[in-house]
Amino acid sequence: MWKNLTDPTFAALTAIRHWPDKSSLARFAIERHGFGDSNGGFGITYPGDLDEYDREANDRQIPDGFVLAYGFWGQPDGYEVLVPEWLYRDVLAEVLECLGLSREAASVRVSQGWLGPGNSAGGSARTHG
Repeated sequence: MWKNLTDPTFAALTAIRHWPDKSSLARFAIERHGFGDSNGGFGITYPGDLDEYDREANDRQIPDGFVLAYGFWGQPDGYEVLVPEWLYRDVLAEVLECLGLSREAASVRVSQGWLGPGNSAGGSARTHG
């Protein structure tokens, strides 16, 4: 069943649920840095988290504007789902809000010029320079 997980919202929520320090996830999102737990192998990987070896020798690619949500340490025994970054941030902000972490939720929503799914970049985060 887990190998067939394809719902990006559920994949993002599951990764978030397995991280013990929810407030730190806001900082990770702002820094566009992934995380992974060692208990069940759930996490999020950003494109910038991949090193040259991952990209070239392992042929791992995460398109700009996406994160990779994974469970059970990813393929081949687990699952990996590409999630639009705007959707991941939206799910994260909602979880933080529900946990009473309003300041962290707001930081995820507005960090780095975050505009959400309606922007002309197809939902990816924008930075203003």
